Order: sequence, then C-alpha cells, then structure tokens
Amino acid sequence: MRAFLAVSVAPHAVARLPRPSEAVLACLSDHETEVRRVDESPGGWVAFAGADEGHPADLLGEPGGAFTVRLSKLLRTRDSEPATADLPALIAAGAPLAGLLPPFAAAVRERAGGPVVLAGDWLGYRQLYWWRGDGIAAVSTSARALSLLAGGGLDRSGLAAQAMIGWQVGDRTIFEGVRALPPASIVSLADGEATLRTYAEPLSLTGPVPSVDDAVAEMAEILLSLQSSLLRAHPDTVLQLTGGHDSRILLGAIPEKLRHGLTALTLGEPGHPDVVIAARISQRYGLRHDARRLDDEHPTPADAHAVSLAAAEALECLASPMALAPLLLTEAHLDQGYRLSGLGGEVARGFYYAGQPSGAETSPRLVKRLAQWRIMANEAVEEAALAPAFRTEARDGAVETLTGLFDSGDWLRATDQFYLYHRMHRWSGAHGTVAAVRRLAVNPMFDRRFIELALAVAPSEKRDSLLLGRLMSRLDPELARMPLDSGLVPARLGRRGAATRLSLATVTARKAARKVRQRLTQGRNPQLGAAGMAELVLAHWRAEPSAAKALYDQPILDRGWLDGVFDGSRSAAPTTVAFLVNLLAAGPQG
Repeated sequence: MRAFLAVSVAPHAVARLPRPSEAVLACLSDHETEVRRVDESPGGWVAFAGADEGHPADLLGEPGGAFTVRLSKLLRTRDSEPATADLPALIAAGAPLAGLLPPFAAAVRERAGGPVVLAGDWLGYRQLYWWRGDGIAAVSTSARALSLLAGGGLDRSGLAAQAMIGWQVGDRTIFEGVRALPPASIVSLADGEATLRTYAEPLSLTGPVPSVDDAVAEMAEILLSLQSSLLRAHPDTVLQLTGGHDSRILLGAIPEKLRHGLTALTLGEPGHPDVVIAARISQRYGLRHDARRLDDEHPTPADAHAVSLAAAEALECLASPMALAPLLLTEAHLDQGYRLSGLGGEVARGFYYAGQPSGAETSPRLVKRLAQWRIMANEAVEEAALAPAFRTEARDGAVETLTGLFDSGDWLRATDQFYLYHRMHRWSGAHGTVAAVRRLAVNPMFDRRFIELALAVAPSEKRDSLLLGRLMSRLDPELARMPLDSGLVPARLGRRGAATRLSLATVTARKAARKVRQRLTQGRNPQLGAAGMAELVLAHWRAEPSAAKALYDQPILDRGWLDGVFDGSRSAAPTTVAFLVNLLAAGPQG
C-alpha cells in the first residue's frame, strides 16, 4: 500500500467518531493511487490506498478482519528479503526490526477487532504520523489527512521551523496536534488510544572508540556483503552514480564481476561534473550510463503549478516541493525497480564539521552560530515575505528549538546526532518517503551497524573525509585514485600528507567564501531544478491570480510583499515559492 489511515474511538466517544469523508480520503490518493478499501466498525475505521501491482502482495483479508500491509516497497535486511507474512512476528518481537534497511513501514491487525499496529524503520526515515484527541486517536501515512480529522489549523511553531529551516525537526509538522512518529517506533491503536513503544534506542557512543582501521574493515564488509547479495538476487538494480564520494563507495563495494552491464543513473546537465565523472567511471568499468537532464521536461506554467502542488502533497507539506517537482517529472520516465543510493555517507564525514571547533562542548552560542551559517541559511524563506511580527517570532523560535535539540557534551558528536536524527530523519526522510512508495530504494549505508560505526569513530578521524577516504581505498584502490567532483582524491583523503592538507585548505576556503557571500547577500541555495520550476509557478500565479489568492488569508505573510510578487514588480526566491506552495497545499484549514 502507498497510503494508510486508521482511526480508533473509545466507547464513551463513539458519537464523536469522524467519518471517512471525501476530503480526508483524498489525502491518501493522487493521480497514481486510489483508495482501495475503507473498513468501518463501531470502534473506528481503516482506509487502504494504492496496492502495488507486480510486487509481493499485501495480505488484505476480509473487511474488518486481519491484515498485513507494507507501507514501503522495500522489505530487506542486509542479506535477505523477508516475506510480508513474516511481518506480524517481527513487529511483535520488535528488536528484529532494527535489522531492516530504511525506508520501511508496515501496518498489521492480527485478528478481527484487534488493535491496529504500525511500525516504522529504526531511523524513522519512512515518515508516519499520529494524532490523539479526547477518546479518539489516529495514525496515518498522511499528516494532512490527520489534520482534517482533527479539525485543527496550522501550527505556528511548525510554520516557524519550516520558514526558517525549510524542513521540520523533532516530531513537528505544520499541522496543529499532528506529530511524526519517532525513530524505531511501534504504535498500537485501540479503544481511542495510541500507545507508542520503542524497539531500539537511538544510536550513541556507549563503548570504546574504534580505531579507523577496525571501523573501515567492518564497514567495508557490511557494504560488500549487502550489495553482493542484492545484485545476485536482482541484477537489474540501478546505481545512482554522481561525481561525489558516497555513490562511488557503493560502486567500490560491488565486486568487479557484478559491475559489468550494471546501469548507472546520473541526473544533471551535460558538462556538469556529476555527469562527466560518472560517464568516465562507467566507461572504465563497463557500466551502462544513463544520464538524464532535469530540464528535459518542458511543462507549461499551469502544469508546473499542478506538479508542484502534487509534490507538496506527496511531502505532506513538510519539505521543498520545488526540489521534488522536477524529479517527479523525470522519474515518470524511469524504471522504478531496485535503486542503489549512497544516502547515509554524510554521517561518516561529519556533515556539519566545517568551521566548527574541535574539542568544544555544546553551548547555545555554538548552536546559534551553526544555525545562522548552515541550518537556517540554504532553504529559509526571504524575510520580506513574512509579516514582521511572525518574522521575529519564527527566527527566535527556530533558534530556541534548535538549541534544545543538540546533545550536551562533545560538540562535533552532537552535530552528528543532529544530522542523523533530525536532518536525515525529517528532511531527507520526507523526500525518501516519496521514493519509498514508488520504487525499491536501497540505501546500504543505512545499515544500522554501518551507521553505528560511523558515529563511533572519533570526530578527528572523520573530519575532511579521512574515514571515507580510507574506506574507498580499501574497497577499490583504483577508484580511490580518481578525483571527485570537488577535485579532491579519495586515496589522498585517507592519508594526511602536506599536499592533501593544501588541497583541503583550498576547497574549504572556496566554500567559506561562498558562505560569506551568501550570508552578506541573504542568498539561498535551492536544490537542483528548483529555480526553473519556481519561475514557472510564479508565471502561473501572475497569469491566474486566483490560483494563489488563498495566500492572502495567511496572517503570517506580508500582504504588500505578496502584491509585489503577483504584479511582477518583485520576484521570489525558489525557497520562498516552496513555502508558499506548501501553504496552498495545506488547504483551507490554514
């Protein structure tokens, strides 16, 4: 199933049970997905949408009876693929679920009248949501559907985070009373109550710090074992290959005899370093290189507006539809089978380490500085677009929220935890969920033990990609000697010679200069393809003002700024257009 919603009511609250209205059910469907069935009973109801054809079937019994349904296409451990029928026992035990690769989610009812149980993956990467009222509780794949059930409006704290960060942190959504399920959660729904339990504790350093060599040896074995097993079972798997480090590590972990004829997919314009480097690697190793431009599609402004709204709905209005919309158009022409992706590698190289002090302890000052320079820099809304009072509230509230999310103790380790359990869990997870219901998305670096090792290695050994450079060299010394899109060479990153230090200093200086210019100009850094899509959406709004007139009902927006955007006297950054599209897609409850 692509989408799911279950509602439970206590005996004393039966009169308040919300019915499965057309508006609520519409949140579970799109142009590819229809609501398959709604099972109603005195104690609640369950809705199922979008059966996967040509894939292991969900176990959907008689209405009101037992069922077991997957809420993501992939169901895989490091070396096997459990059957759908195995899920009730795995969920009942709990702990074995930590061995499943994210993204994963499933819903189970073992008997008629029994509780409905939802389980997510150990990272919470496949997004699931819940809401609880007086004697009523509900769980769903759709935050928008739960918001309509709750009859609530938009959540100002969630809107503040979305405006300043561009995505959500913690368990927040932009919908009042609707929360995301935490990582490694199982929720049981019965008698108007939603009961949560955790089957795996968050990863953290609890034992001795492993040496780089020991960590590299085990990490390499994990990737080799996982990918060899996958490719032997599914030789038509596609590798997403770029000019960067993470996807190259995945290629290095594929035995040479399994590489020949493997399809490598790269998104980008001809001449882009990703495309050029991936083509060179593909030729060297006998891969079939499939390079796709994101601008091959030429939607009209009206079509761009429609696909952007669809993207916002797919993301549950919790990340950038401008980034997703071009991908949806491109992916419509691509095979949606097994796809290897390098997500997770950022944890092994200290994503937020640049410019951060070594040996420091977490403090509000360090969090605020990181927020201003990194977390709130790339995807924030233009300040002029926000009503003055909300602008101040959002900025101060976002910094306060972020300050409370970073662990005490070693500052660099705290940034690792934040990256994994907030940016990866909520930002990447929002986009990853869209992929999870459309294709068999395999992220080998999301193996829980792989991430555990990456977190455990000392920050000084992860900084400047030393750990990943060693890993790449162990997996494939020849691949490690080929420069990355940054010009850096993985084999050299694994050693700290004078030449490597000079190269790193040059790359770091370029990045720092760009960041300073961005901060001085209050520039934003939209994702690939977002700028062109945003321009088309703006063109549609100017030609058809009625398409966006609901924005004037949002008190958090500056009406004068909106006037300028619609009359063409001013433009709007892609990140701001993304926020506005999310508000439109959130619906009239706002």
